[in-house]
Amino acid sequence: MNEHFDWALGYCAARGYAEPVAATLPSALWFDVGKPDQAGRFILGNASGEAAAAAFAAIDAPHIYVDFAAPRGTILPHIPPLWHPRDPMWLMATGTDMPPARPTPDFIIEIDESADRFEAMARDSDGSLAARGVLGIHGTTAVYDQIVTEPQFGRRGLGSAIMAELGRRAVHHGVTECLLVATSDGKALYERLGWTLRSDIVSVISPPA
Repeated sequence: MNEHFDWALGYCAARGYAEPVAATLPSALWFDVGKPDQAGRFILGNASGEAAAAAFAAIDAPHIYVDFAAPRGTILPHIPPLWHPRDPMWLMATGTDMPPARPTPDFIIEIDESADRFEAMARDSDGSLAARGVLGIHGTTAVYDQIVTEPQFGRRGLGSAIMAELGRRAVHHGVTECLLVATSDGKALYERLGWTLRSDIVSVISPPA
């Protein structure tokens, strides 16, 4: 199984979705999302342009996301009319030996823990939410998701602190590899923390009905 599939399994744990299932599209996973603007999602992993074209042709439902771990130049020429490519994203990976975060003494980090999901929340002294992040675990893989710092609390190391706290929990659960999908906003932070690029992620949305 490729890392993009591993990411999908941990991502569903992080989001509280049902575990992905094998799809009728070649070498794909599928999971329901159930939102008005995202009915569900196909993960095709390391797909060719021809496989992308076949996947697009097989989908006639609205608001379906189709994700590929492939260069944008491989996938974009095959996107049908009215389909919408999302902004560039990247699959990134690291081990569990991440650099320590700098201290954040003015904030308290709380953890909400379940069997396969952790949510970390950093709160200011007045109790207001300053930053949060989620980690989903599947087997020995942990997936980081929704690492967000509120704008007024930026540049205080809270994103790194959230990730470090989640990482400590992951190690205790036997995790050996960590994955995430980064947007352009987060990519530089993760690279500074030692994450490496694995692939472009191309995500395309089927048109509304």
